[in-house]
Amino acid sequence: MSYKKEIQSKLKSNIDGIGNTFTITLDKGYAVIEGHKGIVQFDKEQIIVKLKKGSVIIKGSDLSIASSQSKELVIKGDVTDVSLEGVYRQ
Repeated sequence: MSYKKEIQSKLKSNIDGIGNTFTITLDKGYAVIEGHKGIVQFDKEQIIVKLKKGSVIIKGSDLSIASSQSKELVIKGDVTDVSLEGVYRQ
């Protein structure tokens, strides 16, 4: 039995879903997304950010990209809604 299959049988979980790690931090006037895989769509009212599996949708007004690093994205503006799409949940 392979190591991956052994871990899967012990956890009774899809081990590939464990690797979708990301963090979203919200505060007044900004949002920070760590573990992103790029920007899918951007305008002043909605930003869609790709994750390893799925995406995060940030809605609000006067949204802008303050900083974009390989693993961290900082969005400034009045964030009114954050939703996840296609993200693995168990």
